[in-house]
Amino acid sequence: MACLRTLHEELVTTLAELEGVTHQSSFDEPTLSNIRYRLSRVSGARRKLVESLCMELIARGEPAEQLRALREENLATRGISTAHIGAWNLPAVANDWPGYCRASATMRARMRRQIEREKLVLYPYLEKAGQEPPARSLRG
Repeated sequence: MACLRTLHEELVTTLAELEGVTHQSSFDEPTLSNIRYRLSRVSGARRKLVESLCMELIARGEPAEQLRALREENLATRGISTAHIGAWNLPAVANDWPGYCRASATMRARMRRQIEREKLVLYPYLEKAGQEPPARSLRG
């Protein structure tokens, strides 16, 4: 299983790629499809790992309030992401490229905030347990 820091880094990199594509004047379907696929795959792996880590930490007796809140945020973000993908299927993107670019910017900002929240809550536990090296600054 990939470590959370690695998944976060992959997400930030892929979000930057998506941002670059949305600054283009026209829709490039193969490139966008590839980036969205990778983003979905890594984001899903991250969500599963966050869920697992939260449950494991709660079971070990770590303070549960912050961990439960993070789990709830994780679920909410998944729902928002699913709705975004459903609303912005490829035909919809092709029909309204500027609208998709605006919606994508909002979604990318939300994902970056979620990553920062996960880092804030989970990295101290992981570092304490020696499961991951100290977090590097993730730019995005």
